[in-house]
Amino acid sequence: MDTLRGRTPAMVQKEMHARLIAHNLIRCVVAQAAGRGAVPLERSSFKGTMDALRHYSQAMSRARSQKQRQELWAGLLQTLADDLVPERPGRREPRAVKRKKNKYPRLNTARKKYQDRPKRHVRRKTTRLQKLGLM
Repeated sequence: MDTLRGRTPAMVQKEMHARLIAHNLIRCVVAQAAGRGAVPLERSSFKGTMDALRHYSQAMSRARSQKQRQELWAGLLQTLADDLVPERPGRREPRAVKRKKNKYPRLNTARKKYQDRPKRHVRRKTTRLQKLGLM
C-alpha cells in the first residue's frame, strides 16, 4: 500500500477500502488457522499466509466438488498452522520504511515540458570535447 494509483479522491478511497478488506480477510484466515491448530496468533506469518493463499486458491478454483474445496481449505489451514515464525524474544519491530532508491529522476513537470537528461556517455563525451576546444 506504498503507492496509490487512483487519480480522484473517490478512486483512492475505493482502492484503500479494497486493500483494507483484503488485509482483514488474510488476518481472518490467519486467526482461523491459529485457532484450529492451537498455535499462538503472533507466530503466524502474514507473508506466508499470502503465499499459501495464492497457491491454494489456484487449486481450489480447479476443484470439481465442494468436498474437494473443503479438503483443500482444511489443508491450507493445517499448512498455515504448521508453518510458524520462530520465537524471537526481545525483537523490536520499528515502524519505518526503507525506500528503494531509484536511479531515475522524479517527473515533477508535465510530460510535454520534460527534457530528458542525456546519457552518461554522451555527457562525458561532450565534456571531453569542450575541454579540448573542439566543441
